[in-house]
Amino acid sequence: MSKIGDRGRIIRENYRLAKEHDPRLGWILLGLFVGINAVFIGIGIWTGNPFTWIIIGLSLALAITVIVFSRRAMRSAYRSIEGQPGAAVAVVQQMAKRGWGITPAVAANRQQDLVHRAVGRPGVVLIGEGGSPALGALLAGERKRTARFVGEVPIHELVVGGEEGQVPIAKLDKHLRKMSKVLAPGEVTSLRKRLEALTAQPVPIPKGPIPKTGRMPRGGKLR
Repeated sequence: MSKIGDRGRIIRENYRLAKEHDPRLGWILLGLFVGINAVFIGIGIWTGNPFTWIIIGLSLALAITVIVFSRRAMRSAYRSIEGQPGAAVAVVQQMAKRGWGITPAVAANRQQDLVHRAVGRPGVVLIGEGGSPALGALLAGERKRTARFVGEVPIHELVVGGEEGQVPIAKLDKHLRKMSKVLAPGEVTSLRKRLEALTAQPVPIPKGPIPKTGRMPRGGKLR
């Protein structure tokens, strides 16, 4: 029973956070659930077998409503952290079950640009955050430093943001998931251990609000 109660609290918290950025969420979910059920009730009456079709309708309506809620909740969570230093870290941390890991702020400069290092089956992904012209040089420097430790492992670079050529924070997880997988899970683990030497002395994160992962939907399955 305690697990059911914990799950219920997580769902309520996710709904509350999502509704802050998606005020129509409740009405959309209600309309979706009722609409799907209405269709299947109609089919049941037309075929003369309402009981069976009502059961099917309830199951399908619940499944679709949960999927829509999960996606809109995640989208709202991205909106809540967009533009904040460290937003990319919060997104990649949610991908841990897919084999991703991230080391925040492996490089920074006086303009408060940041470079985070994500490691997954596509290899190493250096994620830049910031708006100054110096960000490109910061990424290039970190790429050169990382290359000395990873051998032939691919190193990718991307910048989070809304400008042309950048990856919006709301699409970062999708972007990473679509990248070609070249490493086996065991190789990813080995690569992470090899890169620990690069983080012996963490780079200070510039002042400013850092998004907490608690602002992201909890439970790890809302995708």
